[in-house]
Amino acid sequence: MLAAALSPLAANAAGTCDKGTWRGTLGTTPVSMELNPADNERPAIGRYYYRNSLGDLTLVRDPKTGDWQELDAREKPTGRLKLACDADTLSGEWRSVDGSKTLPIAAVAIKERDYNATRKAALKPTSAKAAQIGGHRFEVLTLPMPGSTGTAGAKSDTMQSGVRLVGTTPALSTLNATLWDKAADAVLDHIDCLAQGRRERGPEAGYESSQTQKVVAWNAAFVVIDTWNEGYCGGAHPWHGNSVTTYRLDTGAEADVASWLRSDWRNEIPKDSRLGKLLVKAYADNGEEAECRDEVRWMGSSIHPEAKQLVFHTQASYAMTPCAEDVSLPIDAVWPHLTPAGQQALKTFR
Repeated sequence: MLAAALSPLAANAAGTCDKGTWRGTLGTTPVSMELNPADNERPAIGRYYYRNSLGDLTLVRDPKTGDWQELDAREKPTGRLKLACDADTLSGEWRSVDGSKTLPIAAVAIKERDYNATRKAALKPTSAKAAQIGGHRFEVLTLPMPGSTGTAGAKSDTMQSGVRLVGTTPALSTLNATLWDKAADAVLDHIDCLAQGRRERGPEAGYESSQTQKVVAWNAAFVVIDTWNEGYCGGAHPWHGNSVTTYRLDTGAEADVASWLRSDWRNEIPKDSRLGKLLVKAYADNGEEAECRDEVRWMGSSIHPEAKQLVFHTQASYAMTPCAEDVSLPIDAVWPHLTPAGQQALKTFR
């Protein structure tokens, strides 16, 4: 076991220990730790969590001593860490605020992407509510979330939910594993959002994120899942939007919807084509402004089916985001423009 107190040589090395991702123990308790170097006027800052906790403790490095100040979710000092590291290992000591208690730290380097791995492996839904669509049953899952981070000015407004399809086929098992993986990643993305916002904007700012999964269509051959995301983590802009994915129920894999229309329409459907004219008319009939009609476009690879219709996801620049209202066309209207693969797939939605 590494010594609880650092040697003079290790103490000097601690001055350069400001970057890396580690997993090990603090005392006898498992911890995962991430350190980031100073950047411009921002001090070196890091974070760590015990066991599989969803809450991070913040670490802010003192540039004079090289020690790391430990702060809880309310920015209250809860300890100090003295750390030394090389490319593979980290060692050091945790000390309580009053100095009465010390614990050794020993850890090994891990990949940055694995910082949240222990949390993800232990994540479970906190509730499951029964629902159905078209006679098919599924559960709406509520996922656990960390509490607010930062001082009184900070907030953590979140809603994270997923879906689990009811069934026992291998394809459904595969698909449910995919949906859970995406839902769990949203929880971890939110935790990373809090850390990024804290690092870039300080403890007084607010950060938030949200993801919800929704079943929008389900028949004997396909299930369609709409995922809504929104949030703000301290960048130039907040984000929001949805992505809709169609899955095959014979394999549980994502359907190749791009093959349902002509290959030369995958990047963009010309507005002067027969299908393009249908889309322009339907978009105008929805009451969209003329300036929007000139800016928007549609891609043959950005579509999803619903009962009796095919939905085209409208693309627009960030400045014209309000124009991005999707367009639905009856399946019978788009039938002549489908490939044989598209016609075969959409038979189940007619």
